[in-house]
Amino acid sequence: MPNRFGPAAAMALAGCLLSAPAEGADLSFDLPGLGPTAFQMTSTSLLRYRGDNYDLNDFDDDFFSLYQRFDMWLQSDRVRAELRIDAFVPFVEYALGIEDCPPLRENRCYLDWDVRPERFAIRWQPTYEWTIEGGDSQLIFGRGVALAFRKVDLLGVDNALRGGHVRFQGKRFQFRVHGGLANPQNQDPINLAIIDAPEDVVLAGTVGTTFPGKARFKTTLQALRVWFSDDEVTVEVDRAVDVLGLRLDLPSLAGGQLALYAEGNALRRTQAFRGTGEQQEEFGRGIYASAQLVVDRTTLLLELKDYSNYLVAPTILEAQPWRIYNAAPLVDYDGPQRLRGIGNQRGASFRVDYAFLPGPWSFAVNTAFYGFNEEVGLEEDPFDGVLVSHSWLELVRRQVYDDGFSWGFSADLGARLEFLNHPVEVFDLEPGDLDRWMIHGMAEATVGIGEHSLDLTADHRHEQERVFGGDLRDFEIGGTSLTYSYGIRVAATLGLQWTDFQEGVIDAREARDYNFLGGKFYPFVDIRYFFTPGTFVNAFVGQTPGGQICSGGVCRDVPPFEGFSLQFVARI
Repeated sequence: MPNRFGPAAAMALAGCLLSAPAEGADLSFDLPGLGPTAFQMTSTSLLRYRGDNYDLNDFDDDFFSLYQRFDMWLQSDRVRAELRIDAFVPFVEYALGIEDCPPLRENRCYLDWDVRPERFAIRWQPTYEWTIEGGDSQLIFGRGVALAFRKVDLLGVDNALRGGHVRFQGKRFQFRVHGGLANPQNQDPINLAIIDAPEDVVLAGTVGTTFPGKARFKTTLQALRVWFSDDEVTVEVDRAVDVLGLRLDLPSLAGGQLALYAEGNALRRTQAFRGTGEQQEEFGRGIYASAQLVVDRTTLLLELKDYSNYLVAPTILEAQPWRIYNAAPLVDYDGPQRLRGIGNQRGASFRVDYAFLPGPWSFAVNTAFYGFNEEVGLEEDPFDGVLVSHSWLELVRRQVYDDGFSWGFSADLGARLEFLNHPVEVFDLEPGDLDRWMIHGMAEATVGIGEHSLDLTADHRHEQERVFGGDLRDFEIGGTSLTYSYGIRVAATLGLQWTDFQEGVIDAREARDYNFLGGKFYPFVDIRYFFTPGTFVNAFVGQTPGGQICSGGVCRDVPPFEGFSLQFVARI
């Protein structure tokens, strides 16, 4: 959606929103035709100053910005209406129209103001089984292998499907149909760029049957098609992805001790070049299965994956996380690590949990082994690329309250090895040579005395990876933080992160310091005060390092940050 207001109007509206009432309660009243109806509104105001983000662009440094969001909903017995309005104003001269961006620098002047209705939806439930909805909806098919429109704060992704949605949930029969336009959150909270809606058209649906009996066996057929619009990279090309899959779910076998799940999806990606009439197509598959067995104090979990040339995106190499419309289970350590070849992996993981009942302690042993291939195409077998072996241990003591005193603890320690399974003649590398390794650890301890509590966390990982030229380089990434909390009112955190990994940017700017603590340490302070459970103010000042972050098999690179932010959230 294009901007509809001038910069002055945008700033005025944002200022009005910032001064919204701070306190209140859910309102209830009778509406004609709806009956008793509740209303709630949440106002989120975020004033931020960003210093240098240490890239080669000087047009996105040292500026203030204001972000304002309104979330509102009305809820009656059978009808729910939702509306979200977003406003963003960066206080930079070229974005406010005070002066133009210098010639030949337009691509660097990406900051812009924006005001729009970001989300709106109306939902009607005529009966318990039926749900009919129009507008923006977030949805996931099964484990997300086929389709996942979701919100992931870590990645700064908030995707919804704007259109029509019909769901029927009966005891024996279920189906759902969705159609509309992909609608990512239009203001990227990480790099502060405005995301233009891609106008990708999505049509998706499922049909499922639940069989009676103690096992409650459920089978679901799912299908979708995505028509991708043109972007800056690919023009005059009609691109589409088709997915057809089947899910099998047995959540309660062997008296509830065994749960089985399996999902298989076939993918076809097509390209039609408008100028020449040439057409291309390629195929992929996305298979995931899990088996969980609970025996007394022990839980066993086995997961399998086979993703071959599989990504619900314009291409298998899509770099924008908000344009990847699925989230396949990782089947690996769900923590900080750099991932590659997410659309071309095959392997398994195994986990054993043991609880020392009735005590609070438990531990887990995990191991994952799989191959991935960064080459494109279904014929590129994952086991012909790089083999991964990753194992880690976990120890947990759940927090137990006793006479006003409590404490809890959790920790994990692991190692990851990646070996080449193909020769790289140009660098004189053979199958079996180490391509990357990582050792990592994390610990968290919490102590509570009455309404006072302290939480200390620390994590660190040491990695070595092969870079262009065939050499191995070492780097370290980690952080620690101490949080003091007083009841539900106050939480104050003092933290320090560190890294000596840089993505090649610093090599081009060796004369410039990229961190005021020597290029490795990033301190920060974060304080939050709650006026009521839904109304609080949060202040942050300091630095955070950049790097790759991943969630659900989807990754993105984020820049470093230095500056401060002041956030005020009020629920009415």
